[in-house]
Amino acid sequence: MRSRPYRRIGTHFLRLILFGATLQVGCGYRLAGSAGNVPGGVRTVHVGDFENHSREHALDEQIVFALERELYRRGVLQVEEREGLGEAEVRGAIRTFQTRPVTFDADDEALQYEIEITVDVLLERRSDGEVLWRGSGIYAVDAYSVDTDTVVPSSSRFQRGRVTFDALDDLTPIQLAETERRLAIDRLVASIVRDVHDRIMDDF
Repeated sequence: MRSRPYRRIGTHFLRLILFGATLQVGCGYRLAGSAGNVPGGVRTVHVGDFENHSREHALDEQIVFALERELYRRGVLQVEEREGLGEAEVRGAIRTFQTRPVTFDADDEALQYEIEITVDVLLERRSDGEVLWRGSGIYAVDAYSVDTDTVVPSSSRFQRGRVTFDALDDLTPIQLAETERRLAIDRLVASIVRDVHDRIMDDF
């Protein structure tokens, strides 16, 4: 069995996360993905592998880890960590991972890049192999800067990241670009798994 740099989270720790993330829903409406018509009426799932058709190393493992964490956090479905358990399995494929420059300076040097991830996901019942839900072409887009003059330290995205205002000037252009790129990928993965969760819960 291959090792995962993104370790599956222990059940006890994730139950603590779930306890602390209990959602309160007001009268007359509900939050997206908090209830709804779960396909096939399943209540327990296992998160399987995602085929990685991109050149981004370990992106599949990051998505699997994030999806498990999202399912635990939202608490609608019980996650079975062991392969072979659970009424159904969620698995998928990373169809595309694209990076392209979108902003340039006067010398035609890239200042900002855009990243897009597209995935296909399905929910398959284990007992008979029936596909209960399928989401094709689910995508998310984010952008990141590679120049200190275009990184805004006061922005909420900057403040949630790993770069502080004091350390910004100490980073080389390559270090800044790679740090911003990793943060953008983290945001994209979080967006993708939230979207997948909500679509499954609402059978959309």
